[in-house]
Amino acid sequence: ALDFRDVEAFGPDIAYVLAIGPGEKSRIYKTDDGGRTWALQFANSDPRAFYDAIAFWDAKTGLAMGDPVDGRFTIIRTVDGGRTWAPVPAVHIPEALPGEGGFAASGTCLVAHGSGHAWFGTGGGARARVFRSTDRGVTWAVAATPLMAGNASSGVFSLAFSDADHGIAVGGDYRLERESGDNLALTSDGGKSWAFAGTTRLRSFRSAVAFVPGSKGRRLIAAGPGGTDISDDGGHTWTALGDKGFHALSISPTGVAAWAVGEQGRIGKLH
Repeated sequence: ALDFRDVEAFGPDIAYVLAIGPGEKSRIYKTDDGGRTWALQFANSDPRAFYDAIAFWDAKTGLAMGDPVDGRFTIIRTVDGGRTWAPVPAVHIPEALPGEGGFAASGTCLVAHGSGHAWFGTGGGARARVFRSTDRGVTWAVAATPLMAGNASSGVFSLAFSDADHGIAVGGDYRLERESGDNLALTSDGGKSWAFAGTTRLRSFRSAVAFVPGSKGRRLIAAGPGGTDISDDGGHTWTALGDKGFHALSISPTGVAAWAVGEQGRIGKLH
C-alpha cells in the first residue's frame, strides 16, 4: 500500500527509501544488508504533512522535505544514519506562498551537494522557487525562478548541481507533458538567482535532470514522460536522445552509464 518515490544508496549494502503520502504513509526505511531486510526509521505522525524527497551528504547525514504545514515547508534532518530525525524549526525556513509545494515525481526536487549545501524546488504557487541551505539544512533562504508557475501542476520538478555554484532547474507543467514552455533555468551563484539559458527551452516537460560525473559540469541528461535530452555545454543547448518516456533518472558515479525508469515497468540504460 506504500508509494515509494525516492531511493538513496551508499555502496552495495546501505540504502534509504522514501514512501510518500499524507500522514503515516510518508515513511523512511533503511537497509544495511543490501536490501534483504528494511527497517522503518521514520513514520510521519502529522496528518497534515506530506513528504516529497530525501537527500544525503553521506551515509549518516541527510534530510527529508515535505509540503508546507502552517505556512512553512516541513524539513527533518538526521546525523546518525537515520536512527533519529529532528525537525528543522519553522523560523529557519522562509514562508511558503499560497498553494506552494514540492513535486514527488523523481526524488530530485531536493538535492544535497558537497559537505553542506542543499536545495529544493517548488511549484503550485504564483512563482516557481528554489530554497537553499549552506549549513546542512539548519537554515534556509529562497529565490524565485523564471520557470512556469501559477497552477497546481507547474513549477520546478528537478534540480542538479555540478558544484556549489552551478546548477540547473527543470520542470514545466506535468499536465502538458509533451508541450514546451518555460521549463529550464540555470544558476551560477549557488541558487541566489536563476535565469533562462538564452532562448533555450527543453522540448517538453522534464521531471528529472542530472550532471554526468567527470564532465566538469558540461554534460547533462534530462528526462521526462515526453522524452530524453542531452547537453554538452552546461545546459545552454540540448540534443534529443529519444521520445521514450521516463520519470526518474540516475547516473553512475563513474559516468559510464545512466539509468532511467518510467511507466509500464520501463527501465532504460544509456551507455
